[in-house]
Amino acid sequence: MMHTKTILWSLGTLLLAACSGGDQAMLDVHVDGGAGRTLYLDRYENNRPVHLDSVTLDAQGKGSLSIASLPLDFYRVAFDDQDQLVLALDSTSSVSVQATMGDMPATAQASGNTHSELLLDFVRRSDALQQEAQGIRERLANGDQDPDDLDRLNALNDQLMTLAKEAVDQNPGSPVQYYAVTRLNAQDHMDRYVKVRDDLRGTMAGSPIYQGYSNAVDRMVKQAEALRQQQERQQQLEQLLPIGGDAPDFAQQTPNGGTLRLSDLRGKLVLIDFWASWCKPCRLENPNVKRVYDRYHAKGFEILGVSLDRNRDAWLQAIEQDGLPWKHVSDLAFWNNEAAQLYGVSSIPYTVLVDREGKILAKGLRGNGLEQKLAEVLGS
Repeated sequence: MMHTKTILWSLGTLLLAACSGGDQAMLDVHVDGGAGRTLYLDRYENNRPVHLDSVTLDAQGKGSLSIASLPLDFYRVAFDDQDQLVLALDSTSSVSVQATMGDMPATAQASGNTHSELLLDFVRRSDALQQEAQGIRERLANGDQDPDDLDRLNALNDQLMTLAKEAVDQNPGSPVQYYAVTRLNAQDHMDRYVKVRDDLRGTMAGSPIYQGYSNAVDRMVKQAEALRQQQERQQQLEQLLPIGGDAPDFAQQTPNGGTLRLSDLRGKLVLIDFWASWCKPCRLENPNVKRVYDRYHAKGFEILGVSLDRNRDAWLQAIEQDGLPWKHVSDLAFWNNEAAQLYGVSSIPYTVLVDREGKILAKGLRGNGLEQKLAEVLGS
């Protein structure tokens, strides 16, 4: 049994299935304009085509390839890298392919194999929708659009999504599923990405293409589950630390070795700013925070910087380099910073605005949003 290793194709590439029963797979081709040319059957290794067999087409542009039985996987027939078709070969039935040289993907027709017919039908219909949609996008980009263009573009996108979803749902185990699911956004259609992974396991388990796809879907599923758990945790924290609720008190060490509690700042409007010297977005945000601090500090606004650093020297150096005149604390525990854990901090920079009575006024304020909130509370 032969195995391919990797394969890439564009949306315009055609996938066809072929083979005869027994120990050989027959591929009959008729390429108009291909008389006397050598047509190769290739597999892919490290993204490069490797010849399996070849045939010189006769005066009518016809030829046949007789090859050993292949597992269902992706191969190609090609004159060169510009004129090629990607095939999904297996040993269940023979297939005949007819095409025109110079435009093989757009002109190819196949018969004799269900996979080929399904794939070719999907490719033709989806390409037609995409070509019309591309024409509308070009008109919109040039400012030369019809009043109905946007509605038509949305309708075309809906038709393409419906076509892809139907191809995935109605053809379990066929390569058309793989081709179709890539037209769908994985985040919005994770259930179908999982379906294709599971459906193709029975027909293409040995395919490196399937294996790469399966591994990618496994990673996406794990990431989606991790995100779901994070969102659940965040929702729990939102319930524990709601807007208007008490801001949990905490105490950590200051740069001079003392101890400062959040409650020591009661009576002031306090922004708890979770940051770190190693956090580039935090450092980029510091000038904006400093500008707001300079504007509102005299009106009773204070900032308590809580660093998620673990290196004291790096923390102190960042304070000096960025010229941060407000109050600072840290326990040098990195992401295990006690205050960060208490406030459910999962990314930085992150802020919590606490009013004069110690109630949570807002969370996640930055830039203009922070300045607008301070103007609302303290006056511009």
